[in-house]
Amino acid sequence: MIFIALGANLPSQHGTPKQTILKALDALRGRGVKVLAVSPIYLTAPVPISDQPWYHNAVAMVKTHLLPKDLLKLMQDIEIDFGRIRTVKNAPRVLDLDVLDYQGKVIDEPELELPHPRLHERAFVLYPLRDVAPDWRHPVTREAIGSMIQNLPEGQEIKNDSLPLIMGIVNVTPDSFSDGGHYADTNSAIRHGKQLVADGAHILDIGGESTRPGAAPVTVNEELARVIPVLEGLKNCGAWLSVDTRHSDVMRAAIDAGVHIINDVSALEGDVLSLPVVANSRVHVCLMHMKGDPRTMQEAPVYQDVVSEVFAYLEERVHACVAAGISKDRIMIDVGIGFGKLTLHNTELFHNLAKFKSLGVRILLGASRKRFIPDLCGIDISPIDRVGGSLAAVMSAIEQGSDIVRVHDVKQTKQFMDVYQAIKKI
Repeated sequence: MIFIALGANLPSQHGTPKQTILKALDALRGRGVKVLAVSPIYLTAPVPISDQPWYHNAVAMVKTHLLPKDLLKLMQDIEIDFGRIRTVKNAPRVLDLDVLDYQGKVIDEPELELPHPRLHERAFVLYPLRDVAPDWRHPVTREAIGSMIQNLPEGQEIKNDSLPLIMGIVNVTPDSFSDGGHYADTNSAIRHGKQLVADGAHILDIGGESTRPGAAPVTVNEELARVIPVLEGLKNCGAWLSVDTRHSDVMRAAIDAGVHIINDVSALEGDVLSLPVVANSRVHVCLMHMKGDPRTMQEAPVYQDVVSEVFAYLEERVHACVAAGISKDRIMIDVGIGFGKLTLHNTELFHNLAKFKSLGVRILLGASRKRFIPDLCGIDISPIDRVGGSLAAVMSAIEQGSDIVRVHDVKQTKQFMDVYQAIKKI
Protein backbone atom coordinates (compact mmCIF):
# COMPACT_ATOMS: atom_id res chain seq x y z
CA MET A 1 0.00 0.00 0.00
CA ILE A 2 0.96 3.66 -0.42
CA PHE A 3 0.46 6.21 2.35
CA ILE A 4 0.57 9.97 2.00
CA ALA A 5 0.32 12.69 4.66
CA LEU A 6 -1.72 15.86 4.24
CA GLY A 7 -1.30 18.97 6.37
CA ALA A 8 -2.36 22.63 6.37
CA ASN A 9 -2.40 25.49 8.86
CA LEU A 10 -3.29 28.48 6.68
CA PRO A 11 -6.53 29.14 4.78
CA SER A 12 -6.46 28.76 1.01
CA GLN A 13 -8.73 29.70 -1.87
CA HIS A 14 -10.63 26.54 -0.96
CA GLY A 15 -11.44 27.66 2.59
CA THR A 16 -10.23 26.59 6.01
CA PRO A 17 -7.26 24.22 6.47
CA LYS A 18 -9.69 21.33 6.93
CA GLN A 19 -11.58 22.21 3.77
CA THR A 20 -8.24 22.54 1.95
CA ILE A 21 -7.27 19.00 2.91
CA LEU A 22 -10.59 17.64 1.67
CA LYS A 23 -10.16 19.53 -1.62
CA ALA A 24 -6.60 18.20 -1.94
CA LEU A 25 -7.99 14.66 -1.72
CA ASP A 26 -10.40 15.55 -4.52
CA ALA A 27 -7.46 16.88 -6.55
CA LEU A 28 -5.60 13.59 -6.11
CA ARG A 29 -8.67 11.65 -7.23
CA GLY A 30 -9.03 13.94 -10.23
CA ARG A 31 -5.50 13.11 -11.34
CA GLY A 32 -5.88 9.37 -11.32
CA VAL A 33 -4.89 8.52 -7.74
CA LYS A 34 -7.37 6.15 -6.11
CA VAL A 35 -8.00 7.11 -2.48
CA LEU A 36 -8.75 3.89 -0.58
CA ALA A 37 -9.09 5.24 2.96
CA VAL A 38 -8.68 8.53 4.81
CA SER A 39 -8.03 9.03 8.52
CA PRO A 40 -9.92 11.47 10.69
CA ILE A 41 -8.42 14.95 10.58
CA TYR A 42 -6.31 15.79 13.63
CA LEU A 43 -5.52 19.21 15.04
CA THR A 44 -1.87 19.37 16.13
CA ALA A 45 0.57 21.88 17.53
CA PRO A 46 3.33 22.88 15.07
CA VAL A 47 6.59 20.94 15.35
CA PRO A 48 8.98 22.44 16.29
CA ILE A 49 6.77 24.41 18.67
CA SER A 50 6.16 28.01 17.61
CA ASP A 51 3.47 30.65 17.69
CA GLN A 52 2.14 29.80 14.21
CA PRO A 53 -1.40 28.36 13.85
CA TRP A 54 -2.06 24.74 14.71
CA TYR A 55 -2.06 22.26 11.83
CA HIS A 56 -4.80 20.09 10.46
CA ASN A 57 -3.32 16.69 9.57
CA ALA A 58 -4.54 13.49 7.97
CA VAL A 59 -3.18 10.39 6.26
CA ALA A 60 -4.61 8.74 3.16
CA MET A 61 -4.04 5.22 1.86
CA VAL A 62 -3.91 5.40 -1.92
CA LYS A 63 -3.34 3.31 -5.01
CA THR A 64 -1.61 4.55 -8.16
CA HIS A 65 0.46 3.34 -11.08
CA LEU A 66 2.77 6.34 -10.65
CA LEU A 67 6.29 5.62 -9.48
CA PRO A 68 7.37 7.23 -6.18
CA LYS A 69 9.11 10.25 -7.74
CA ASP A 70 6.25 10.80 -10.16
CA LEU A 71 3.74 10.69 -7.31
CA LEU A 72 5.84 13.21 -5.37
CA LYS A 73 5.97 15.49 -8.41
CA LEU A 74 2.18 15.24 -8.79
CA MET A 75 1.68 16.20 -5.15
CA GLN A 76 4.08 19.15 -5.47
CA ASP A 77 2.11 20.36 -8.48
CA ILE A 78 -1.09 20.18 -6.41
CA GLU A 79 0.58 22.18 -3.63
CA ILE A 80 1.46 24.90 -6.13
CA ASP A 81 -2.07 24.88 -7.57
CA PHE A 82 -3.39 25.40 -4.04
CA GLY A 83 -1.15 28.45 -3.55
CA ARG A 84 1.76 27.08 -1.56
CA ILE A 85 4.91 29.19 -1.73
CA ARG A 86 8.01 27.47 -0.40
CA THR A 87 9.95 29.75 1.94
CA VAL A 88 11.86 28.76 5.07
CA LYS A 89 11.71 25.30 6.59
CA ASN A 90 8.75 24.67 8.97
CA ALA A 91 7.00 27.87 7.85
CA PRO A 92 3.17 28.03 7.86
CA ARG A 93 1.65 26.66 4.67
CA VAL A 94 -1.67 26.34 2.88
CA LEU A 95 -0.95 22.70 1.98
CA ASP A 96 1.76 20.14 2.66
CA LEU A 97 1.72 16.72 0.96
CA ASP A 98 4.30 14.01 1.68
CA VAL A 99 4.82 10.38 0.71
CA LEU A 100 5.20 8.40 3.94
CA ASP A 101 5.56 4.88 2.60
CA TYR A 102 5.39 3.47 -0.92
CA GLN A 103 4.80 -0.29 -0.79
CA GLY A 104 7.57 -0.70 1.76
CA LYS A 105 10.27 0.59 -0.60
CA VAL A 106 13.48 2.03 0.87
CA ILE A 107 14.73 5.08 -1.05
CA ASP A 108 17.53 7.41 0.04
CA GLU A 109 17.99 10.16 -2.52
CA PRO A 110 18.26 13.95 -2.17
CA GLU A 111 14.75 14.62 -3.47
CA LEU A 112 13.00 11.66 -1.83
CA GLU A 113 13.56 9.51 1.26
CA LEU A 114 11.31 6.54 1.96
CA PRO A 115 9.97 5.67 4.38
CA HIS A 116 9.66 9.27 5.51
CA PRO A 117 12.69 9.81 7.78
CA ARG A 118 10.87 11.51 10.66
CA LEU A 119 7.53 9.73 10.71
CA HIS A 120 8.47 7.68 13.79
CA GLU A 121 8.79 10.82 15.92
CA ARG A 122 5.74 12.76 14.77
CA ALA A 123 2.39 12.30 16.52
CA PHE A 124 0.61 14.11 13.67
CA VAL A 125 1.77 11.35 11.32
CA LEU A 126 1.51 8.25 13.50
CA TYR A 127 -2.01 8.77 14.88
CA PRO A 128 -3.74 9.22 11.51
CA LEU A 129 -1.52 6.54 9.94
CA ARG A 130 -2.67 4.11 12.61
CA ASP A 131 -6.30 4.95 11.80
CA VAL A 132 -5.94 3.78 8.19
CA ALA A 133 -3.33 1.03 8.77
CA PRO A 134 -3.46 -0.32 12.34
CA ASP A 135 -1.21 -3.26 11.46
CA TRP A 136 1.42 -1.17 9.68
CA ARG A 137 5.08 -1.75 10.55
CA HIS A 138 8.08 0.38 9.71
CA PRO A 139 9.61 -1.14 6.56
CA VAL A 140 13.16 -0.86 7.94
CA THR A 141 12.92 -1.36 11.72
CA ARG A 142 9.76 -3.56 11.58
CA GLU A 143 8.51 -1.73 14.67
CA ALA A 144 4.71 -1.80 15.03
CA ILE A 145 2.90 1.51 14.79
CA GLY A 146 1.38 1.08 18.27
CA SER A 147 4.88 0.75 19.72
CA MET A 148 6.04 3.88 17.91
CA ILE A 149 3.11 5.84 19.32
CA GLN A 150 3.97 4.71 22.85
CA ASN A 151 7.58 5.83 22.30
CA LEU A 152 6.80 9.26 20.87
CA PRO A 153 8.78 12.20 22.33
CA GLU A 154 6.79 14.02 24.99
CA GLY A 155 5.15 17.39 24.54
CA GLN A 156 3.35 16.88 21.23
CA GLU A 157 -0.21 18.15 21.48
CA ILE A 158 -2.75 16.41 19.28
CA LYS A 159 -6.54 16.06 19.21
CA ASN A 160 -9.09 14.65 16.85
CA ASP A 161 -10.76 17.52 15.00
CA SER A 162 -13.24 15.43 13.03
CA LEU A 163 -16.82 14.39 13.54
CA PRO A 164 -17.23 11.04 15.29
CA LEU A 165 -16.37 7.90 13.37
CA ILE A 166 -19.34 5.75 12.39
CA MET A 167 -19.41 2.19 13.73
CA GLY A 168 -21.94 0.09 11.84
CA ILE A 169 -23.68 -2.79 13.64
CA VAL A 170 -23.60 -6.31 12.19
CA ASN A 171 -25.66 -8.58 14.44
CA VAL A 172 -25.18 -12.24 13.51
CA THR A 173 -27.95 -13.24 15.92
CA PRO A 174 -31.54 -14.44 15.84
CA ASP A 175 -32.65 -12.37 18.84
CA SER A 176 -31.11 -8.87 18.87
CA PHE A 177 -33.68 -6.25 19.90
CA SER A 178 -33.77 -4.36 16.58
CA ASP A 179 -32.54 -6.55 13.73
CA GLY A 180 -32.38 -10.04 15.20
CA GLY A 181 -32.55 -12.69 12.51
CA HIS A 182 -32.06 -10.27 9.61
CA TYR A 183 -28.40 -11.18 9.13
CA ALA A 184 -28.14 -14.41 11.09
CA ASP A 185 -26.42 -16.40 8.36
CA THR A 186 -22.82 -15.76 7.32
CA ASN A 187 -23.42 -14.64 3.75
CA SER A 188 -26.16 -12.15 4.57
CA ALA A 189 -24.06 -10.71 7.42
CA ILE A 190 -21.06 -10.27 5.11
CA ARG A 191 -23.21 -8.59 2.46
CA HIS A 192 -24.71 -6.31 5.10
CA GLY A 193 -21.28 -5.38 6.43
CA LYS A 194 -19.99 -4.49 2.97
CA GLN A 195 -23.09 -2.40 2.35
CA LEU A 196 -22.54 -0.52 5.62
CA VAL A 197 -18.99 0.29 4.52
CA ALA A 198 -20.33 1.54 1.18
CA ASP A 199 -22.82 3.66 3.13
CA GLY A 200 -20.02 5.30 5.14
CA ALA A 201 -19.09 3.09 8.10
CA HIS A 202 -15.51 3.44 9.33
CA ILE A 203 -15.83 0.46 11.71
CA LEU A 204 -17.97 -2.69 11.67
CA ASP A 205 -18.99 -4.15 15.04
CA ILE A 206 -19.80 -7.85 14.65
CA GLY A 207 -21.75 -9.55 17.41
CA GLY A 208 -22.77 -13.17 17.87
CA GLU A 209 -24.57 -12.90 21.22
CA SER A 210 -27.50 -10.61 21.90
CA THR A 211 -27.09 -8.42 24.98
CA ARG A 212 -30.58 -6.90 24.84
CA PRO A 213 -32.46 -6.72 28.15
CA GLY A 214 -33.54 -10.21 29.18
CA ALA A 215 -31.32 -11.99 26.65
CA ALA A 216 -30.03 -15.44 27.56
CA PRO A 217 -26.34 -16.23 26.97
CA VAL A 218 -25.18 -18.47 24.13
CA THR A 219 -22.39 -21.01 24.22
CA VAL A 220 -18.91 -19.94 23.21
CA ASN A 221 -18.92 -22.48 20.39
CA GLU A 222 -22.14 -21.03 18.98
CA GLU A 223 -20.79 -17.49 19.24
CA LEU A 224 -17.58 -18.51 17.49
CA ALA A 225 -19.52 -20.23 14.71
CA ARG A 226 -21.48 -17.03 14.14
CA VAL A 227 -18.77 -14.36 14.19
CA ILE A 228 -15.49 -15.86 12.93
CA PRO A 229 -16.68 -16.66 9.38
CA VAL A 230 -18.09 -13.14 9.13
CA LEU A 231 -14.80 -11.64 10.31
CA GLU A 232 -12.97 -13.70 7.73
CA GLY A 233 -15.38 -12.59 5.01
CA LEU A 234 -15.02 -8.90 5.86
CA LYS A 235 -11.23 -8.74 5.85
CA ASN A 236 -9.98 -5.96 3.58
CA CYS A 237 -13.48 -4.47 3.36
CA GLY A 238 -12.13 -0.96 3.93
CA ALA A 239 -13.16 -0.60 7.57
CA TRP A 240 -11.79 -1.54 10.98
CA LEU A 241 -13.37 -4.70 12.37
CA SER A 242 -14.66 -4.94 15.92
CA VAL A 243 -16.07 -7.97 17.70
CA ASP A 244 -18.78 -7.47 20.32
CA THR A 245 -18.07 -10.18 22.90
CA ARG A 246 -17.50 -10.77 26.60
CA HIS A 247 -15.78 -14.14 26.25
CA SER A 248 -12.00 -14.56 26.15
CA ASP A 249 -12.10 -17.54 23.79
CA VAL A 250 -14.02 -15.50 21.24
CA MET A 251 -11.65 -12.57 21.74
CA ARG A 252 -8.64 -14.82 21.17
CA ALA A 253 -10.08 -16.33 17.98
CA ALA A 254 -11.14 -12.90 16.70
CA ILE A 255 -7.66 -11.51 17.31
CA ASP A 256 -6.19 -14.43 15.38
CA ALA A 257 -8.65 -13.63 12.57
CA GLY A 258 -7.36 -10.03 12.38
CA VAL A 259 -9.93 -8.03 14.35
CA HIS A 260 -8.91 -4.50 15.36
CA ILE A 261 -11.22 -3.80 18.34
CA ILE A 262 -12.66 -5.86 21.19
CA ASN A 263 -15.98 -4.32 22.26
CA ASP A 264 -16.87 -5.78 25.66
CA VAL A 265 -20.09 -4.89 27.48
CA SER A 266 -18.51 -6.26 30.67
CA ALA A 267 -15.40 -4.04 30.39
CA LEU A 268 -13.10 -7.12 30.42
CA GLU A 269 -14.59 -8.31 33.74
CA GLY A 270 -16.98 -10.95 32.43
CA ASP A 271 -14.21 -13.49 31.89
CA VAL A 272 -11.09 -13.64 34.06
CA LEU A 273 -8.90 -14.29 30.99
CA SER A 274 -10.21 -11.37 28.91
CA LEU A 275 -7.85 -8.73 30.28
CA PRO A 276 -4.63 -10.72 29.66
CA VAL A 277 -5.85 -11.79 26.20
CA VAL A 278 -6.27 -8.16 25.16
CA ALA A 279 -3.14 -7.00 26.98
CA ASN A 280 -1.02 -9.56 25.15
CA SER A 281 -2.29 -8.38 21.75
CA ARG A 282 -2.19 -5.17 19.73
CA VAL A 283 -5.96 -4.70 19.47
CA HIS A 284 -7.94 -1.79 20.81
CA VAL A 285 -10.65 -2.28 23.42
CA CYS A 286 -13.94 -0.63 24.33
CA LEU A 287 -14.89 -0.81 28.01
CA MET A 288 -18.61 -0.44 28.66
CA HIS A 289 -20.51 0.15 31.89
CA MET A 290 -23.32 -2.30 32.58
CA LYS A 291 -25.18 -2.69 35.86
CA GLY A 292 -25.82 -6.42 36.32
CA ASP A 293 -26.00 -8.65 33.27
CA PRO A 294 -28.31 -8.66 30.21
CA ARG A 295 -30.83 -10.99 31.87
CA THR A 296 -31.33 -8.77 34.92
CA MET A 297 -29.95 -5.32 34.16
CA GLN A 298 -33.28 -3.58 33.57
CA GLU A 299 -34.94 -4.89 36.73
CA ALA A 300 -35.31 -1.54 38.55
CA PRO A 301 -31.67 -0.31 38.45
CA VAL A 302 -30.88 2.22 41.20
CA TYR A 303 -28.15 4.89 41.40
CA GLN A 304 -27.43 7.64 43.90
CA ASP A 305 -25.57 9.64 41.23
CA VAL A 306 -25.47 7.82 37.90
CA VAL A 307 -22.84 10.08 36.30
CA SER A 308 -20.41 9.83 39.22
CA GLU A 309 -20.92 6.09 39.63
CA VAL A 310 -20.46 5.29 35.93
CA PHE A 311 -17.43 7.60 35.80
CA ALA A 312 -15.82 5.94 38.83
CA TYR A 313 -16.37 2.48 37.38
CA LEU A 314 -14.92 3.33 33.99
CA GLU A 315 -12.01 5.16 35.60
CA GLU A 316 -11.18 2.01 37.57
CA ARG A 317 -11.39 -0.16 34.46
CA VAL A 318 -9.14 2.19 32.48
CA HIS A 319 -6.59 2.07 35.32
CA ALA A 320 -6.79 -1.73 35.38
CA CYS A 321 -6.13 -1.91 31.66
CA VAL A 322 -3.19 0.49 31.84
CA ALA A 323 -1.73 -1.48 34.74
CA ALA A 324 -2.01 -4.63 32.61
CA GLY A 325 -0.02 -3.00 29.83
CA ILE A 326 -2.78 -1.63 27.56
CA SER A 327 -1.81 1.93 26.62
CA LYS A 328 -4.48 4.64 26.73
CA ASP A 329 -4.34 5.16 22.97
CA ARG A 330 -5.78 1.62 22.63
CA ILE A 331 -8.67 2.21 25.06
CA MET A 332 -12.14 3.63 24.53
CA ILE A 333 -15.11 3.80 26.89
CA ASP A 334 -18.88 3.49 26.53
CA VAL A 335 -21.21 4.76 29.27
CA GLY A 336 -23.66 1.98 28.43
CA ILE A 337 -26.89 3.73 27.45
CA GLY A 338 -29.73 1.33 28.25
CA PHE A 339 -27.55 -1.20 30.02
CA GLY A 340 -28.91 -1.28 33.55
CA LYS A 341 -30.27 2.27 33.31
CA LEU A 342 -33.69 3.88 33.26
CA THR A 343 -34.51 6.70 30.86
CA LEU A 344 -33.73 9.36 33.47
CA HIS A 345 -30.28 7.77 33.97
CA ASN A 346 -29.68 7.75 30.22
CA THR A 347 -30.56 11.43 29.83
CA GLU A 348 -28.23 12.37 32.70
CA LEU A 349 -25.41 10.54 30.95
CA PHE A 350 -26.21 12.26 27.64
CA HIS A 351 -26.02 15.64 29.39
CA ASN A 352 -22.64 14.84 30.92
CA LEU A 353 -20.77 12.86 28.25
CA ALA A 354 -18.08 15.53 27.96
CA LYS A 355 -17.05 14.93 31.58
CA PHE A 356 -15.78 11.49 30.61
CA LYS A 357 -13.16 13.02 28.31
CA SER A 358 -11.06 13.74 31.39
CA LEU A 359 -10.29 10.00 31.50
CA GLY A 360 -7.96 10.62 28.57
CA VAL A 361 -9.40 7.93 26.28
CA ARG A 362 -11.81 7.90 23.33
CA ILE A 363 -15.56 7.90 23.92
CA LEU A 364 -17.95 5.60 22.05
CA LEU A 365 -21.68 6.27 22.23
CA GLY A 366 -24.05 3.40 21.52
CA ALA A 367 -27.63 4.68 21.56
CA SER A 368 -29.02 3.56 18.21
CA ARG A 369 -32.75 2.61 18.20
CA LYS A 370 -32.78 2.08 21.97
CA ARG A 371 -35.80 2.09 24.26
CA PHE A 372 -35.20 5.59 25.66
CA ILE A 373 -36.39 7.02 22.33
CA PRO A 374 -40.06 6.00 22.57
CA ASP A 375 -39.92 6.62 26.33
CA LEU A 376 -38.89 10.25 25.76
CA CYS A 377 -41.43 10.67 22.96
CA GLY A 378 -44.25 9.25 25.08
CA ILE A 379 -45.50 6.91 22.37
CA ASP A 380 -44.69 3.40 21.26
CA ILE A 381 -42.22 3.38 18.36
CA SER A 382 -40.89 0.20 16.80
CA PRO A 383 -37.06 -0.08 16.75
CA ILE A 384 -36.82 0.27 12.97
CA ASP A 385 -38.72 3.58 13.14
CA ARG A 386 -36.40 5.17 15.74
CA VAL A 387 -33.99 6.74 13.23
CA GLY A 388 -34.94 10.30 14.17
CA GLY A 389 -34.29 9.69 17.85
CA SER A 390 -31.06 7.90 17.02
CA LEU A 391 -29.85 10.93 15.05
CA ALA A 392 -30.68 13.17 18.01
CA ALA A 393 -28.36 10.97 20.06
CA VAL A 394 -25.67 11.38 17.38
CA MET A 395 -26.11 15.14 17.66
CA SER A 396 -25.52 14.86 21.40
CA ALA A 397 -22.38 12.82 20.74
CA ILE A 398 -21.06 15.50 18.38
CA GLU A 399 -21.77 18.33 20.81
CA GLN A 400 -20.13 16.47 23.71
CA GLY A 401 -17.00 15.52 21.78
CA SER A 402 -17.53 11.78 21.40
CA ASP A 403 -15.15 9.96 19.06
CA ILE A 404 -17.30 7.09 17.75
CA VAL A 405 -21.04 6.52 17.33
CA ARG A 406 -22.33 2.95 17.09
CA VAL A 407 -25.39 2.86 14.82
CA HIS A 408 -27.69 0.61 12.83
CA ASP A 409 -28.60 3.28 10.27
CA VAL A 410 -25.24 4.13 8.73
CA LYS A 411 -26.50 5.77 5.54
CA GLN A 412 -28.81 8.15 7.42
CA THR A 413 -26.12 8.93 10.00
CA LYS A 414 -23.58 9.72 7.27
CA GLN A 415 -26.09 11.98 5.54
CA PHE A 416 -26.82 13.74 8.84
CA MET A 417 -23.11 14.31 9.50
CA ASP A 418 -22.42 15.53 5.94
CA VAL A 419 -25.16 18.14 6.15
CA TYR A 420 -24.15 19.14 9.68
CA GLN A 421 -20.54 19.54 8.56
CA ALA A 422 -21.50 21.62 5.54
CA ILE A 423 -23.71 23.92 7.59
CA LYS A 424 -21.15 24.37 10.36
CA LYS A 425 -18.26 24.57 7.85
CA ILE A 426 -16.05 22.63 10.19
